Amino acid sequence: MTAERLALPATIFAADAYVHFVRERTVLEAVASSLTEMFAPKIISDRVEGMLAGYDFISKDSLSYFTPRLTQAPRDADFALAYCQEHATTRVTQEQVLNALAFKCNVLWAMLDALYAAYISPGHIPPGAWDPEGQQQ
Repeated sequence: MTAERLALPATIFAADAYVHFVRERTVLEAVASSLTEMFAPKIISDRVEGMLAGYDFISKDSLSYFTPRLTQAPRDADFALAYCQEHATTRVTQEQVLNALAFKCNVLWAMLDALYAAYISPGHIPPGAWDPEGQQQ
């Protein structure tokens, strides 16, 4: 079974919505949606530290994807910000940038809400989703 098949249904739905968004919208909106990367290094650092401290089933190896993001995210965010500043020159395009960023934040919140509901409170893991106790739901 692949890891994707163990993802929460809401995570799959949110990721699909984001892919659809960047495919169907303008390049400016797609780039603008990535501005969440501006905050990634601090958030990633805090979350990796917390996960390693709080969950014995998580290892540095299982979180290895995030290590390079600490240096890649600022570079990506710098590019996105410069691109938006150069191309969002009207009120309409500036509003598109803001709406794209808000959409991406909503995608991320939807994923976090699903994680919280499944693994914190009330702790209802959907059938087929990953179970930290090692039991398939």
